[in-house]
Amino acid sequence: MRTLVYLLAGLAAAAAQSCKDDEILYFPDSQECDKYTQCKYGVVTEEYCPPGLLFNDKITNGRYPCDYPVDVDCGSRTRTQPAVASENCPNAWGYFGTGDSSNCGYFFNCVDGQAFTFTCPEGLAFSSATYRCEWPDESPDCDSSAFLGFTCPKEQDPAQFLITGHARLRSPRDCRQFFICVGPSPRLNFCDLGLVFNEATSSCEEPETVAGCENYYPREELAAIRDRKEKQQIAAAKRQEEFAQLRQQLARRN
Repeated sequence: MRTLVYLLAGLAAAAAQSCKDDEILYFPDSQECDKYTQCKYGVVTEEYCPPGLLFNDKITNGRYPCDYPVDVDCGSRTRTQPAVASENCPNAWGYFGTGDSSNCGYFFNCVDGQAFTFTCPEGLAFSSATYRCEWPDESPDCDSSAFLGFTCPKEQDPAQFLITGHARLRSPRDCRQFFICVGPSPRLNFCDLGLVFNEATSSCEEPETVAGCENYYPREELAAIRDRKEKQQIAAAKRQEEFAQLRQQLARRN
Protein backbone atom coordinates (compact mmCIF):
# COMPACT_ATOMS: atom_id res chain seq x y z
CA MET A 1 0.00 0.00 0.00
CA ARG A 2 2.89 2.37 0.81
CA THR A 3 4.26 1.83 -2.71
CA LEU A 4 0.88 2.88 -4.17
CA VAL A 5 0.85 6.03 -2.05
CA TYR A 6 4.32 6.97 -3.33
CA LEU A 7 3.19 6.27 -6.89
CA LEU A 8 0.14 8.54 -6.62
CA ALA A 9 2.23 11.29 -5.07
CA GLY A 10 4.74 10.87 -7.90
CA LEU A 11 1.99 11.25 -10.52
CA ALA A 12 0.81 14.50 -8.96
CA ALA A 13 4.37 15.83 -8.87
CA ALA A 14 4.89 14.85 -12.50
CA ALA A 15 1.69 16.69 -13.45
CA ALA A 16 3.09 19.91 -12.00
CA GLN A 17 6.20 19.57 -14.14
CA SER A 18 4.61 18.54 -17.44
CA CYS A 19 1.25 20.32 -17.61
CA LYS A 20 0.78 21.43 -21.21
CA ASP A 21 -1.19 24.41 -22.46
CA ASP A 22 -3.50 22.31 -24.64
CA GLU A 23 -4.62 19.54 -22.26
CA ILE A 24 -6.79 18.79 -19.26
CA LEU A 25 -5.61 16.04 -16.92
CA TYR A 26 -6.50 14.90 -13.42
CA PHE A 27 -4.40 12.99 -10.87
CA PRO A 28 -5.63 11.35 -7.64
CA ASP A 29 -4.42 12.39 -4.23
CA SER A 30 -2.43 9.71 -2.44
CA GLN A 31 -4.73 9.56 0.61
CA GLU A 32 -7.96 11.54 0.11
CA CYS A 33 -10.59 10.14 -2.23
CA ASP A 34 -12.27 13.48 -2.90
CA LYS A 35 -9.04 15.43 -3.54
CA TYR A 36 -7.13 15.58 -6.82
CA THR A 37 -4.54 17.51 -8.79
CA GLN A 38 -5.83 19.29 -11.88
CA CYS A 39 -3.74 20.17 -14.92
CA LYS A 40 -5.78 22.56 -17.03
CA TYR A 41 -4.26 24.45 -19.95
CA GLY A 42 -0.85 24.72 -18.35
CA VAL A 43 -2.07 25.54 -14.83
CA VAL A 44 -1.75 23.01 -12.00
CA THR A 45 -4.03 23.30 -8.97
CA GLU A 46 -5.15 21.10 -6.08
CA GLU A 47 -8.93 20.63 -6.03
CA TYR A 48 -11.61 19.04 -3.88
CA CYS A 49 -14.81 17.47 -5.14
CA PRO A 50 -18.01 18.96 -3.71
CA PRO A 51 -18.89 17.32 -0.36
CA GLY A 52 -20.46 13.94 -1.03
CA LEU A 53 -18.77 13.35 -4.40
CA LEU A 54 -15.52 11.47 -4.96
CA PHE A 55 -12.68 11.70 -7.45
CA ASN A 56 -12.94 9.05 -10.13
CA ASP A 57 -9.42 8.13 -11.22
CA LYS A 58 -10.79 6.13 -14.16
CA ILE A 59 -11.75 9.30 -16.05
CA THR A 60 -9.35 9.95 -18.91
CA ASN A 61 -11.31 12.07 -21.39
CA GLY A 62 -11.07 15.40 -19.59
CA ARG A 63 -14.67 15.49 -18.35
CA TYR A 64 -15.48 16.60 -14.82
CA PRO A 65 -13.84 13.95 -12.59
CA CYS A 66 -16.14 13.94 -9.53
CA ASP A 67 -18.76 11.20 -9.34
CA TYR A 68 -21.21 9.70 -6.87
CA PRO A 69 -19.64 7.16 -4.47
CA VAL A 70 -21.45 4.24 -6.11
CA ASP A 71 -19.42 4.89 -9.28
CA VAL A 72 -16.00 5.28 -7.62
CA ASP A 73 -13.50 2.75 -6.29
CA CYS A 74 -11.33 4.66 -3.81
CA GLY A 75 -8.95 1.78 -3.19
CA SER A 76 -6.46 2.89 -0.53
CA ARG A 77 -7.58 6.53 -0.72
CA THR A 78 -9.82 6.24 2.31
CA ARG A 79 -9.93 9.79 3.67
CA THR A 80 -12.55 12.38 2.69
CA GLN A 81 -13.44 15.88 3.80
CA PRO A 82 -16.07 16.23 6.56
CA ALA A 83 -19.70 15.88 5.48
CA VAL A 84 -21.77 19.03 5.08
CA ALA A 85 -25.22 17.99 6.31
CA SER A 86 -28.55 19.78 6.01
CA GLU A 87 -32.22 18.81 6.37
CA ASN A 88 -32.74 15.35 4.75
CA CYS A 89 -29.19 15.53 3.34
CA PRO A 90 -26.42 13.66 5.20
CA ASN A 91 -24.05 15.36 2.76
CA ALA A 92 -24.31 18.26 0.33
CA TRP A 93 -24.37 16.08 -2.78
CA GLY A 94 -25.73 12.57 -3.28
CA TYR A 95 -28.74 10.28 -3.20
CA PHE A 96 -30.01 9.33 0.24
CA GLY A 97 -32.80 7.19 1.64
CA THR A 98 -35.18 8.13 4.42
CA GLY A 99 -33.23 6.30 7.12
CA ASP A 100 -36.43 4.38 8.02
CA SER A 101 -36.38 0.75 6.86
CA SER A 102 -40.18 0.59 6.97
CA ASN A 103 -40.60 3.75 4.87
CA CYS A 104 -38.18 3.27 1.98
CA GLY A 105 -40.33 4.00 -1.06
CA TYR A 106 -38.83 7.43 -1.69
CA PHE A 107 -35.44 9.11 -1.52
CA PHE A 108 -33.71 12.46 -1.63
CA ASN A 109 -31.48 13.83 -4.37
CA CYS A 110 -29.31 16.37 -2.59
CA VAL A 111 -27.91 19.13 -4.77
CA ASP A 112 -25.59 21.53 -2.97
CA GLY A 113 -27.43 20.82 0.28
CA GLN A 114 -30.96 21.16 -1.09
CA ALA A 115 -33.09 18.01 -0.95
CA PHE A 116 -35.36 17.06 -3.84
CA THR A 117 -37.79 14.22 -3.13
CA PHE A 118 -38.35 11.38 -5.59
CA THR A 119 -40.80 8.50 -5.21
CA CYS A 120 -40.12 4.96 -6.39
CA PRO A 121 -42.77 3.08 -8.39
CA GLU A 122 -45.24 1.43 -6.04
CA GLY A 123 -43.77 -1.64 -4.38
CA LEU A 124 -40.13 -0.72 -5.03
CA ALA A 125 -37.63 0.74 -2.57
CA PHE A 126 -34.57 2.98 -2.82
CA SER A 127 -31.22 1.21 -2.55
CA SER A 128 -28.15 3.11 -1.41
CA ALA A 129 -26.04 0.34 -2.97
CA THR A 130 -27.21 1.07 -6.52
CA TYR A 131 -28.86 4.53 -6.29
CA ARG A 132 -31.89 2.96 -7.97
CA CYS A 133 -35.33 1.72 -6.98
CA GLU A 134 -35.14 -2.05 -6.45
CA TRP A 135 -37.22 -4.84 -5.01
CA PRO A 136 -37.35 -4.13 -1.26
CA ASP A 137 -35.51 -7.34 -0.37
CA GLU A 138 -32.65 -6.27 -2.67
CA SER A 139 -32.19 -2.94 -0.88
CA PRO A 140 -29.88 -2.86 2.16
CA ASP A 141 -31.96 0.04 3.49
CA CYS A 142 -35.35 -1.68 3.54
CA ASP A 143 -37.30 -4.17 5.62
CA SER A 144 -39.56 -5.58 2.89
CA SER A 145 -42.23 -6.98 5.23
CA ALA A 146 -42.50 -3.78 7.28
CA PHE A 147 -42.44 -1.60 4.16
CA LEU A 148 -45.11 -3.57 2.26
CA GLY A 149 -47.19 -4.43 5.31
CA PHE A 150 -47.18 -8.11 4.39
CA THR A 151 -45.33 -11.13 5.76
CA CYS A 152 -44.77 -14.29 3.76
CA PRO A 153 -45.79 -17.41 5.70
CA LYS A 154 -42.99 -19.63 6.93
CA GLU A 155 -44.71 -22.68 5.47
CA GLN A 156 -45.82 -22.16 1.87
CA ASP A 157 -47.91 -24.29 -0.46
CA PRO A 158 -45.51 -26.54 -2.43
CA ALA A 159 -48.07 -26.79 -5.25
CA GLN A 160 -47.58 -23.10 -6.03
CA PHE A 161 -43.85 -23.66 -6.44
CA LEU A 162 -44.60 -26.28 -9.08
CA ILE A 163 -46.87 -23.86 -10.96
CA THR A 164 -44.96 -20.57 -10.76
CA GLY A 165 -41.65 -21.20 -8.98
CA HIS A 166 -42.68 -18.94 -6.09
CA ALA A 167 -45.63 -18.66 -3.75
CA ARG A 168 -48.17 -16.10 -4.97
CA LEU A 169 -50.51 -14.71 -2.36
CA ARG A 170 -53.42 -12.31 -2.69
CA SER A 171 -53.12 -8.92 -1.08
CA PRO A 172 -55.56 -8.43 1.79
CA ARG A 173 -55.98 -4.79 0.77
CA ASP A 174 -56.54 -4.78 -3.00
CA CYS A 175 -57.96 -7.41 -5.37
CA ARG A 176 -55.62 -6.36 -8.16
CA GLN A 177 -52.49 -6.72 -6.03
CA PHE A 178 -50.64 -9.90 -5.09
CA PHE A 179 -47.37 -10.78 -3.47
CA ILE A 180 -44.66 -13.06 -4.80
CA CYS A 181 -42.70 -14.59 -1.93
CA VAL A 182 -38.99 -14.86 -2.73
CA GLY A 183 -37.95 -16.94 0.23
CA PRO A 184 -39.31 -15.05 3.26
CA SER A 185 -39.46 -11.71 1.40
CA PRO A 186 -42.61 -10.37 -0.30
CA ARG A 187 -42.59 -8.51 -3.62
CA LEU A 188 -45.65 -6.51 -4.63
CA ASN A 189 -47.09 -7.18 -8.09
CA PHE A 190 -50.20 -6.10 -9.98
CA CYS A 191 -52.65 -7.71 -12.35
CA ASP A 192 -53.33 -5.92 -15.64
CA LEU A 193 -56.16 -3.42 -15.60
CA GLY A 194 -59.48 -5.22 -15.87
CA LEU A 195 -58.25 -8.31 -14.01
CA VAL A 196 -57.97 -9.37 -10.37
CA PHE A 197 -55.82 -11.96 -8.64
CA ASN A 198 -57.21 -15.42 -7.97
CA GLU A 199 -55.18 -17.11 -5.25
CA ALA A 200 -56.79 -20.47 -6.01
CA THR A 201 -55.16 -20.55 -9.45
CA SER A 202 -52.20 -18.21 -8.75
CA SER A 203 -53.20 -16.13 -11.76
CA CYS A 204 -54.95 -12.94 -12.81
CA GLU A 205 -58.50 -13.47 -14.03
CA GLU A 206 -61.74 -11.69 -14.90
CA PRO A 207 -63.31 -10.26 -11.72
CA GLU A 208 -66.58 -12.17 -12.23
CA THR A 209 -64.73 -15.44 -11.62
CA VAL A 210 -63.06 -14.46 -8.32
CA ALA A 211 -65.12 -14.59 -5.13
CA GLY A 212 -65.06 -11.32 -3.22
CA CYS A 213 -63.69 -9.33 -6.15
CA GLU A 214 -66.71 -9.39 -8.48
CA ASN A 215 -67.40 -5.68 -7.98
CA TYR A 216 -63.82 -4.47 -7.70
CA TYR A 217 -64.18 -2.35 -10.86
CA PRO A 218 -67.17 -0.04 -11.36
CA ARG A 219 -69.28 -1.35 -14.23
CA GLU A 220 -68.61 1.62 -16.54
CA GLU A 221 -64.87 1.53 -15.86
CA LEU A 222 -64.63 -2.20 -16.54
CA ALA A 223 -66.56 -1.81 -19.79
CA ALA A 224 -64.21 0.99 -20.91
CA ILE A 225 -61.13 -1.10 -20.06
CA ARG A 226 -62.43 -4.09 -22.02
CA ASP A 227 -63.38 -1.92 -24.99
CA ARG A 228 -59.91 -0.38 -25.04
CA LYS A 229 -58.24 -3.80 -24.83
CA GLU A 230 -60.39 -5.13 -27.67
CA LYS A 231 -59.43 -2.20 -29.89
CA GLN A 232 -55.75 -2.72 -29.06
CA GLN A 233 -56.01 -6.41 -29.93
CA ILE A 234 -57.72 -5.62 -33.24
CA ALA A 235 -55.05 -3.03 -34.08
CA ALA A 236 -52.26 -5.46 -33.15
CA ALA A 237 -53.80 -8.20 -35.32
CA LYS A 238 -54.12 -5.76 -38.22
CA ARG A 239 -50.46 -4.74 -37.92
CA GLN A 240 -49.45 -8.40 -37.83
CA GLU A 241 -51.49 -9.10 -40.95
CA GLU A 242 -50.00 -6.11 -42.78
CA PHE A 243 -46.51 -7.23 -41.80
CA ALA A 244 -47.18 -10.75 -43.09
CA GLN A 245 -48.45 -9.34 -46.40
CA LEU A 246 -45.34 -7.16 -46.71
CA ARG A 247 -43.09 -10.15 -46.13
CA GLN A 248 -44.94 -12.07 -48.86
CA GLN A 249 -44.53 -9.18 -51.30
CA LEU A 250 -40.80 -8.94 -50.57
CA ALA A 251 -40.45 -12.70 -50.99
CA ARG A 252 -42.12 -12.58 -54.42
CA ARG A 253 -39.78 -9.79 -55.54
CA ASN A 254 -36.78 -11.91 -54.64
